[in-house]
Amino acid sequence: MKLYVNGEKRQYPDSATLVALIRDAGADPKRVAIVVNDEVVPATKRAGFHLSNGDRVEILAFAGGG
Repeated sequence: MKLYVNGEKRQYPDSATLVALIRDAGADPKRVAIVVNDEVVPATKRAGFHLSNGDRVEILAFAGGG
């Protein structure tokens, strides 16, 4: 299936999950927020969240600083 991840078009298997996308991005699942089609997906719902062809996924990493 075709997904847009952080603005880039990518191909993933039809069975792709948000957890797999986070791992593919090399991000720490505890330090990211996920937005699919302009809706925030809570961490508690990521494992069972089903992606569809054409979904727009944003993986937003938290950054510290001061």
